[in-house]
Amino acid sequence: MILLGSRDLNWPRDRGTDRAEAFENGTTKYDAQAEFLTARFAMSDFRVTGTEFGPAGLLAIEAANDGDPIRLEVVPDCSGPWIESWRLFDLGDGERHFVYPEAAGR
Repeated sequence: MILLGSRDLNWPRDRGTDRAEAFENGTTKYDAQAEFLTARFAMSDFRVTGTEFGPAGLLAIEAANDGDPIRLEVVPDCSGPWIESWRLFDLGDGERHFVYPEAAGR
């Protein structure tokens, strides 16, 4: 199931609302779903239990709380080698991080 996509920014949360107005006001489908997911994760003490890197920039993050585990998969939606799709920081030392694609690293 896709929980959130960057193209969701193109669609208003409420029918009949102008797209540009929804984008400016933070009332797109993206905003609504991001609020839902943020609230869901804030309800529990999720801890990352594993990460995985796959072909073409796939990033998977596994987390668990007292209940069921969850796996989030992040898929880049751009083919440009200089446009950053995601960045993952190592909290241990604060310096090391991973960027996809590597050419976008700064």
